[in-house]
Amino acid sequence: MAPMNPVISVVTPVYNRFDSLKYAVESVLAQTLPVLEIILIDDGSFDGTSELLPAYIAENRTWRERVRYFRQQNQGPGGARNTGIAQAKGEWLAFNDSDDIWLPQKLEWQFRALEKYKDQCELCFTDAWFANNPYLKTTLFQHEGNQDTAAMGVIFDSARLIVEANSVWCQTTLARADLIRRAGGFDPRLRWSEDRDFLFRAALLTKFCYVGMPMVLIDRSPTDLKHTGESENWRKEEFRLRMDQYRLEKQLSLSSELAPETRKSILKKLRCLHSQWANFHLRNGEWRKARQALSDAKGYNSDPMIVLKWALTGLTPRLARKVFAGRSQRETSRPDFTSWRTEEQPVRNSVRQDTKETETTCEVQVR
Repeated sequence: MAPMNPVISVVTPVYNRFDSLKYAVESVLAQTLPVLEIILIDDGSFDGTSELLPAYIAENRTWRERVRYFRQQNQGPGGARNTGIAQAKGEWLAFNDSDDIWLPQKLEWQFRALEKYKDQCELCFTDAWFANNPYLKTTLFQHEGNQDTAAMGVIFDSARLIVEANSVWCQTTLARADLIRRAGGFDPRLRWSEDRDFLFRAALLTKFCYVGMPMVLIDRSPTDLKHTGESENWRKEEFRLRMDQYRLEKQLSLSSELAPETRKSILKKLRCLHSQWANFHLRNGEWRKARQALSDAKGYNSDPMIVLKWALTGLTPRLARKVFAGRSQRETSRPDFTSWRTEEQPVRNSVRQDTKETETTCEVQVR
């Protein structure tokens, strides 16, 4: 059973999307285990949300009683969550996004798991369904290759899970507020993959438990429909590579006391990332930068493919571009990017097929 009367705060960054936000908030208010408060952090909305949202709260009694609204200049989702964490009164903290829906028993099931594993875990996550994308017809766990998951369970090497898979998303998590603060909250320098950075640091402090049933509907509408303003950077390959490099180098610096296999996985990820940097530079005709990126990749447990790519880039960079970098890394390797705008493309058999192809182009297998 869940602890008696847990005091729960829910933090939701808001950046435009007033219409979808209403449904997200209502799904939290409808939880079978009531929350103390929902903290909405308006991170510099410019589409009218900043005027519409305070008025909507004032007009709805249920919202007035449990929804708190704060506005700030744009700091990104991590900075918005940090503001919410600082304002939160609850002993437990959960996060939701402004376009995602919680199923009514999400928190109740999570506290069942936390009670079962109370001597080991301070954070619980759940499976989720993807929504608004016909090419994502799996759950989050299935997308990451977890086909047979128990109703509840514990992850004994949570740091390795965060490094090797993308099974834990912020909108599915519930954790002790003290754990989140001890982990340092979210890194405001990261405007991409900031959740994975935070979860990795949390995993250094506690094991994670999970609910193996989908408890969140995660909106996977194409990014070009969802992202405006600062969020448009998410579609830029150079931006994503820069953010991921910072995050992975940070993970490596914190990994000295982790299991050797976990550290090895971080090194593989970094090797893959610098290989992707090389592809980026090859496509742009930046031969010297491409060769330097491959030299950097060789420094992370090099393999024969990286050496071949490095040599070919030095001898015949145009051929290297044709062989290794004829097109950008497939965005369909992440559910963030999978688009239903495929009228001019053949329908693929599965999302996992795309993921495996992308991993092969990076010369890295981490699963």
